[in-house]
Amino acid sequence: MAIEAVASVVLQKLTDMLEEQLLTQNKVIVYEVQEIIKSLNSMRDLMISIKEIKQQAEEYLDSVYMVEDGIEKFTLNAVRRRKVFGLLTNHIFFFNNLNSCRHIHQNIQKIITQLMKLRDHEYLIIEVQNKHKNEEENLDENHNTQSTNHLEELSFCYSCNEDTMQIVGIKECFQQTKQMSRFSYKEEELGIFGLKEDVNTLVNHLVTDNSQHVVSIVGLGDIGKTTLARTIYKSRDIKRHFQFRAWVSKLDDYFTKDVLLNLLKATGSMTDKSMNMDDEKALKFKLSTFLKNKRYLVILDGVSTCNIWEDLKDIFPDVKNGSKLVLTSSQTMETTEVSLFLHRMMPLSEDDSWEMFKKNVGLLKTKDPSSWSQVFYSEENCLNVLSLCFRDLSDHLKVCLLYSVLFPKHFDIPVRRLLCLWVAEGFVKHTSTKSFPDDTAETYFEELVNRNMFQISKLRSDNSPRRCRVLGVVHDFLLPKAKKTNLFYTYCKFINFEEVECPKNEQGIDKREVTKKENAAYPPLSRYLTSFEIETPNSFSPKKSQPKSYPFNPVHLGSYMSFNHKKTGYRQANQIGSFLGNIINSGIGLLRVLDLEGVYKPILPENLGNLCNLRYLGLRSTYLDSLPPSVGELTHLETLDMKHTCIDELPGSICRLKKLRHLNLNEMILKMEPHSSLRLLTLSGLFLNEKVPIKDGLDKLHDLRELGITFHLRSNQKDMMDWIANFNDLRSLRLRSKDELGRPSKLTLRSMLKLMQLSHLNLLGHLEKLPSQNDFPPTLKVLTLSISLLKQDPMETLGQLPCLTVLRLLGDSYIGKEMVCRKGGFSKLRELKLWMLKELESWYVEEGSMVSLKHVEIRCCEKLHNIPTTLLQKKQLENLVVTGMPRVFTTEIECLISDHTSMTINQWI
Repeated sequence: MAIEAVASVVLQKLTDMLEEQLLTQNKVIVYEVQEIIKSLNSMRDLMISIKEIKQQAEEYLDSVYMVEDGIEKFTLNAVRRRKVFGLLTNHIFFFNNLNSCRHIHQNIQKIITQLMKLRDHEYLIIEVQNKHKNEEENLDENHNTQSTNHLEELSFCYSCNEDTMQIVGIKECFQQTKQMSRFSYKEEELGIFGLKEDVNTLVNHLVTDNSQHVVSIVGLGDIGKTTLARTIYKSRDIKRHFQFRAWVSKLDDYFTKDVLLNLLKATGSMTDKSMNMDDEKALKFKLSTFLKNKRYLVILDGVSTCNIWEDLKDIFPDVKNGSKLVLTSSQTMETTEVSLFLHRMMPLSEDDSWEMFKKNVGLLKTKDPSSWSQVFYSEENCLNVLSLCFRDLSDHLKVCLLYSVLFPKHFDIPVRRLLCLWVAEGFVKHTSTKSFPDDTAETYFEELVNRNMFQISKLRSDNSPRRCRVLGVVHDFLLPKAKKTNLFYTYCKFINFEEVECPKNEQGIDKREVTKKENAAYPPLSRYLTSFEIETPNSFSPKKSQPKSYPFNPVHLGSYMSFNHKKTGYRQANQIGSFLGNIINSGIGLLRVLDLEGVYKPILPENLGNLCNLRYLGLRSTYLDSLPPSVGELTHLETLDMKHTCIDELPGSICRLKKLRHLNLNEMILKMEPHSSLRLLTLSGLFLNEKVPIKDGLDKLHDLRELGITFHLRSNQKDMMDWIANFNDLRSLRLRSKDELGRPSKLTLRSMLKLMQLSHLNLLGHLEKLPSQNDFPPTLKVLTLSISLLKQDPMETLGQLPCLTVLRLLGDSYIGKEMVCRKGGFSKLRELKLWMLKELESWYVEEGSMVSLKHVEIRCCEKLHNIPTTLLQKKQLENLVVTGMPRVFTTEIECLISDHTSMTINQWI
């Protein structure tokens, strides 16, 4: 299952890459690329539709990886040649490109041929099973003996032709089908508890109501939607009323063509040899023609998206003859369809649940309590639940989850890092042109959190997730699956990269030679590599997880992540440099992710720009001193993270990186070129002075969502604020005004009312006065003020901000003596920090103010006499932290504080 998901996502990624990559203007090459895309789509459809592919899954996945390597190598060569030869590339390398395209196409066609043979085998088995199933339904109990004899004859008939049809064990398949059929019927009878009313309601609606064409059965997972639908489907009244019935199930990985083929099988139209099975329009026409004059019932079981209805509704026209389409889903259908009847299933009542339990519990009624405990706490049950949850995920969610075990067990993963990595790896299926893949990645993460696959380990101040981790039991469950797919390899000791060689291959990278080499124990097809300095849990042990010893060939490597955060001199730094140099010198370099976050001063080769496929370069907290100028040649780069480094100069060529979305700097200057095509979403750590142009420069950036600027400006602050005021989607803004010596300086603000998405605002610098309530965006949730030197009490204005949940007044942000929080103010405030307000003496909180406050922290407000009693007695106040305050102050607070509040006293931090 994991292998199928990986294959599906890889093929989708390659299709998207070919469609958006401008490889050449030559019509012949364009035609060849289009043919490759068609073949990739056919290959993906086949791999998803074939349910019996598990036995050959690893072999086919290796073939998919081969195709991936070949296409990426082809596109990278095209990019490199265009850099050198420009417009002459199409003419000079025409035959090279043509041969490469045809070679790739031939490899794909070989795989497709094998898959089609397997599919034909499966279709034949399904057709025979369906025929057997229909016969069992139509025969009553008096003809059971005849049905069995007929089945044996049918089995013998097909088994006689096993050699010509390449069918093995067809007779055994029939015997298993008979047993499964009896067992399923018994399960259905046992599962009818509490559903009789649902059955009666739906049967009556399907038979008598002609106004609503579509019926949607909605409910929680495993609540009994399929059982209910199957009971209705086999109802005597339903059989009598409808001229044609069809059932299609397992629509988790939905493709229109698969649904059409299954429905055509039910109609008996699959026997038409002249019909093109790959022509979706022809299949739709054939099915629509068949259903046109019939009263039909079609049940689509397990619909995971409403797109299926939008794609298929033309085939099922509402001709007002009583025809019905029934959908079962765990999600409410969001569709414009007006003739939709929604039936929402509710959990069983307590009495029905108990009756069902007593009926089904017979297998254990003779066991003692200790046996029951073993069943309840058995590890196998836990794994079964995990397997069920994993199977219910879409392919893209499965791959994103598998990828997360690249991180060590119990590792707190930064959410911003994880989402950018998913996008960089191509795991995010993005279709909308109005948004970015990052938005889709956020929805993936939210769904995995909702399904309890991720645990949020640290929250931001606004309760959004900052860090997450994969639960230990989930990590143990996923790790062998990820390794089985050759998705990655984990190395838990020091890697001697100097002994890693990259064998050059003139024929391309389809040839994978294996030669033994000491200190190299890596599977040759691994796509991702992680390394650790220290030993980790046994699940990461190379000896246990990799019984064979291979030389590691990094030309196949798609990602490298290091968690070696020890400062061990320059040994690790030099070895990483040698490792990257070998990859680059191989002339291939398929690396998409290079994540060295936390590695101490790794050495980056000067020709780093030759890694044309690189999407993610993570250098945060590496304390690097410089960046190779060739980084501006990484044309596919999407994320460049240099926060907490010593790099003070950025190559001007950075602005030509069209795909760069996230740029995290360390107070560096970014000079935008007048015709830059940069479309950043994140720009943090930017430094501005008078020499950096804003007009016809930075004002070319329109899509920013997160912006952090430190500036030394005397005359251009107005231009900067005018630029910022035009961001429609800005969510986080950090402004720090400093003078030439790095001290806080004057900060001039203007109205931010147009920033309708802004939720986080952090300001450092001297403010003449606080903007009025109407100048703040109404969406503001988190506000931090530092060294603002406000003379007027800011609480009057800030208390009126409707969405403010976190307020931090730090370091002389207010230099007045008195602070008053009025009645009705701060209605949603949950967290308040008052740090180093050295002149503050009195603080008053009126009744009805700060009604939602839960956390208060006071630090080094040495002249403050007390905390208001009205605040201390609030039952909702959970935590009070007092740091660096006089002992008299803390003693008085301890006497007044409510029993509902936890108080922490720190003498100095």
